[in-house]
Amino acid sequence: MKRRTLSMMCIAVLSCVGLTASRGMADDDQHQSVAVAFGRGLNTAQQGNMVNHVMLPDDVTIKLGGVVHFLVAGFHEPVVFKPGTDVDDVKKIVPATPTFILDPTKPKPTDVFYLGINPAGGNPPTQATPANPIVAGSDTRSNARNRVESVGFPAKDGKNRTTGVVLSEKAEPGLYLVICNVTEHFNDGMFGFVEVKKPEN
Repeated sequence: MKRRTLSMMCIAVLSCVGLTASRGMADDDQHQSVAVAFGRGLNTAQQGNMVNHVMLPDDVTIKLGGVVHFLVAGFHEPVVFKPGTDVDDVKKIVPATPTFILDPTKPKPTDVFYLGINPAGGNPPTQATPANPIVAGSDTRSNARNRVESVGFPAKDGKNRTTGVVLSEKAEPGLYLVICNVTEHFNDGMFGFVEVKKPEN
């Protein structure tokens, strides 16, 4: 009798685990909103610290219409290239000395889907939040360096209602290369991929 009761309990537990796992996979399979760490964390965000030069995870899958939230920690600038651009293409344009691969103060090139916020503060510069709010100017960090940048991959163009001007281009299914625009960070291997899949009918 005890053996039978134990067996029944084991079957019930395994069934519950199976149902929970299936539900978790089903929710995960929606791929409409994904968070990505762009930099390992603020405790590692010191100049020259290679451990911070990462994108985690570096391989992301979302469905067309979804959003990737880049959690930027430190002096980084995410750049998302349209399908067809790979790491070797970027290596050909990496400058020898400048801080950035693409100049963040100029319009984005045609093969770029998204050019991130200038971590140097942009123009006008993003004001710093003092570490000690009582002492003004006690901290020189810019809020532009520690932020969330949400990049949408919409299935249609975003247009101005009145003028019809396209304000945000639609995404196409495919593999999007993501790099850190800071030359040194890219050279350290700070890049990854976002695969955009067509939703299943």
